[in-house]
Amino acid sequence: MHPYLLLPLAAAVLYAAAALCLKIALGRGVTTWSVLFFSNLVLGCIFAPLLLAGPSGWNPGAAGWAVAAGVLFFLGQVGTFRSLQSGDVSVATPALAAKVVFLALLSLLVPGNRPDPDLWLAVGLTMAGVILLHRGPKVSASRPLTTLSWALFAALSFAAADIVVQVGAPVAGFTLFMPVMFGSVAVLSLPLLWPHILRPPRRREAPGARRWLAVGVLLLGLQATGMASAIGLFGDATAANVVYSSRGLWSLLLLAVVARRLSISDSVFDRRTFVVRVIGCILIIVAVVLVLF
Repeated sequence: MHPYLLLPLAAAVLYAAAALCLKIALGRGVTTWSVLFFSNLVLGCIFAPLLLAGPSGWNPGAAGWAVAAGVLFFLGQVGTFRSLQSGDVSVATPALAAKVVFLALLSLLVPGNRPDPDLWLAVGLTMAGVILLHRGPKVSASRPLTTLSWALFAALSFAAADIVVQVGAPVAGFTLFMPVMFGSVAVLSLPLLWPHILRPPRRREAPGARRWLAVGVLLLGLQATGMASAIGLFGDATAANVVYSSRGLWSLLLLAVVARRLSISDSVFDRRTFVVRVIGCILIIVAVVLVLF
């Protein structure tokens, strides 16, 4: 077992908690643009203190890698939201799971990197498991081709960002790369996302909406540190993302435990859907075990 893979495992658990908080915030009137904007600002703030570590080991000439990773990460976010806005989530989410496949393929371009056969099997199991986890009652998608295109674009952008982190962070220096990368994401958010925040909301926010938003974006930022550290310090983007895919499992378990108490309605309470998602969880658990051991 590689101990550093506990970082994406912890990130997966934190992501599940963050997703639940943000689901509640969205249900109480917070817009998706607000979630994206404030999440990006929090990411920039969380990684900025790394600059205090000083220039030892820095290579400012390689900071362009970090900017490129930030742009790719931001493009992935845009693709994700555009895919969800243009059609059915049951089309978008499974397509986003293609990230682990894109990662495995892009990793072949990294010199000296030859994925283990078990890793390819884990990638396949993860892809199948994530698709099953997001199966639910069928809803007609208005523009399935557009939805699929944006989702695959997002998956490829996120995968490329992770590869750039894997290659560029050791060259530029981790404590320089991460602040520049997520600082770029925060800076891009100001001109591109702030106008959406200024638009009048379609409905009024319910009491407590901003509190759930604050907790959600903070947890989202913390889980990002786990993934960034696993990839940037240990250079194993594909394995880290296979383990990180267990976030679907943790989200399902957390939702099943607390959703009714928090008055959240979800298709997970449909018996057939629950059984299918349990099968998806089992596939992902097998994939994670293959990677960890």
